[in-house]
Amino acid sequence: MTMNKNIHMKKIIFVLVFGTLTMSVRAQTITVQEYIDTYKAVAISEMKRSGIPASITIAQGILETANGNSDLVRRSNNHFGIKCKNTWTGSSVFHDDDEAGECFRKY
Repeated sequence: MTMNKNIHMKKIIFVLVFGTLTMSVRAQTITVQEYIDTYKAVAISEMKRSGIPASITIAQGILETANGNSDLVRRSNNHFGIKCKNTWTGSSVFHDDDEAGECFRKY
């Protein structure tokens, strides 16, 4: 259980850092290369901290967010689609995913 909590906390920290950087590029549509250029330093830093390869983090971000251009990312700054769960007390947005109107964390 402790390992799962550590992984969960690492995801939250990464999303917060990633989400903060997103705010500066949210207004326009960005390309894959612009996404990589924007987030590579954060991904490398997180790789050193967590051991998750930067290339995997960047690839997942590109695929899950359409290079940071998806509606969910633009509304939530949530690059990895972290859902609210019942313990989340922060801001949230609702988005159709596996089910209609699911709750996602907003950063």
